[in-house]
Amino acid sequence: MGTSRYTRTGKWRSGKQKSRSNRQKLPKNTPDIEVKIKRISSKGDGVGLANWGEYEPENKPENKVEIYIPNTLPGEVVRAQPLTKIGNRLEADLLELMTPSLERHPPECNSFSSCGGCQLQHMSHSAYRSWKQQSILDLLHNSNINILDFGGLFTSQDQKRRRANFKFKRTKEKSFIGFYASKSYQIIELDNCAVLSEALLATKELIRDGLDRIMPMGITAAINVNHYENGSDVLIIPEQKLPDNTEIELASWASGTNINRVSLVYADQDKSRLLYQNSAPFIKWGGISISPPPGSFLQPTLFGENELQHQVFHAHKDATNCLDLFAGCGTLSAKLLSQKVRITAIDSHKECLEAYQSGYRNVAQDNLLKTETRNLIEAPVRSEFMKDFDGIILDPPRGGAYSQIKQIAQTNCPSVTYVSCNPYSFIKDARILLDAGYQLIHLSILDQFSWTTHSELIGNFQR
Repeated sequence: MGTSRYTRTGKWRSGKQKSRSNRQKLPKNTPDIEVKIKRISSKGDGVGLANWGEYEPENKPENKVEIYIPNTLPGEVVRAQPLTKIGNRLEADLLELMTPSLERHPPECNSFSSCGGCQLQHMSHSAYRSWKQQSILDLLHNSNINILDFGGLFTSQDQKRRRANFKFKRTKEKSFIGFYASKSYQIIELDNCAVLSEALLATKELIRDGLDRIMPMGITAAINVNHYENGSDVLIIPEQKLPDNTEIELASWASGTNINRVSLVYADQDKSRLLYQNSAPFIKWGGISISPPPGSFLQPTLFGENELQHQVFHAHKDATNCLDLFAGCGTLSAKLLSQKVRITAIDSHKECLEAYQSGYRNVAQDNLLKTETRNLIEAPVRSEFMKDFDGIILDPPRGGAYSQIKQIAQTNCPSVTYVSCNPYSFIKDARILLDAGYQLIHLSILDQFSWTTHSELIGNFQR
C-alpha cells in the first residue's frame, strides 16, 4: 500500500514506488505453465519452480526458475501465465486453480483480487497467523538473532484500521478514490473493504463526494486520513498546483461535513496549511491530551498502539531517565511520565514535539519532559550524550537507525526497546547491539495490517 506522510527529512511524499529497470515484459503468446506452489514469498506471492528452458532457446531444458504467482498457497497446483522476467525469476498471473489447498478461504473483500492493499485474504486466518509468525522467526533464526523470550504474535483481527492513505484522481467520467492496484498506479475503489474501520470508509465517501465537485479535471492527490478520538483529520497532498478558488471551495465543503480538520500541503513544502477546523483532533496517552499536527504518524489500530505502549511501559516503568528517539508526538513514552520517569524526546518533526510538550504542560507543571528537534538519520545522538540514560526507546523509519544504533551500542544503557516496521532493518540494527554485548531479552510480533505481509516487531535489549 502506498503512503502519504511526513518524511524524516521534513518533506511530504505521495508514495509512488520507483520503477524497476530490470523488468523484462514477456510476449503475449508466451505459453502458460503448470506449477506446484512450494512456499509464500515475503511479498505474499506463491512461489514454485517452472521448466522455463523449453521456452528460451539459450537455456537448457532441464533448468528451472522460480515463478511468483499472487493469490496462491503452498501445495496448490496451478496453471499460470508468465508476464515478466526479473533477473532469473518470473512473475505470472493465476489462470486456473487445478488443486486447491485446504487452507484456501474466500476473501472477505470484493476488491481483493485487484486491490494492492492486502495480499493474503485467500488464506484461512489460522494459516495466515502461522505463516506470519513463522516467517519472522525463520528470518531471525537464519540471521543468528537469538531471542531469550518470545512473546508471540499479537493480531488485530477483530479491530480495523483507523488510518489510511488513499489515492484520488478526478477524470472526465468520474472521480476515483481508493488504493493502488498491485504493481500499478491504477486506483482501485474499495468494495466491502475488510480492514478499514466504518469511520474511515464513511470519511472516504465524504471526500469523494466533495472533491468530485471541487477538484479540477485531471488532478491527482494523496489523501491522508487519521481517525482520532474526536473525529477525522484529513490532509490533502495534490500532485499539481490547485487554483486559489479551489482551496476556498475545499474549506467551504469541509465546513458542511463532520470532518474535524482539513489541511493541504504540496510535496515540496515543509509545512501544511489549515483549510478548515471544527475542533482540534486529539488523542489521549497516559492522561495527556495531545493534538497531533496534520499528517502525523498514527499507529494503524488502537489495539496495536495499546500493546506497544504496554510493552514499553513494562520495560521502562522503573527507569529514572529515558531517551525517546524518533518520538513523534510521544506515542511510546507519554505513559511513562505518569511514573515520574524523565523523558527526553527527539524527532525531526518540530510540530509533533511541540504538540507533545503542549499536551504535557496542560496537565503538569514540572520539567520531566524535554524535547529536541533533530534529524536522527543524518545527525544521530552521540554516545556521550546518552551516558546518563537508563532507558532508550526508538521507533525509526523503515530503513532502520544504523548510525544511531552504532552510537547506542557504545553506551552502558541497561535497557533499549526497539520498535520496528521492517524485520530486515531490525535484524541489521539488532546485530550491532548483540555484537556490543546486549542480549535480546524479549521480542513480540504485532500484526496491525491484517491480511498483508507487513509485520511490526518490538524487542527489548539489555546488558
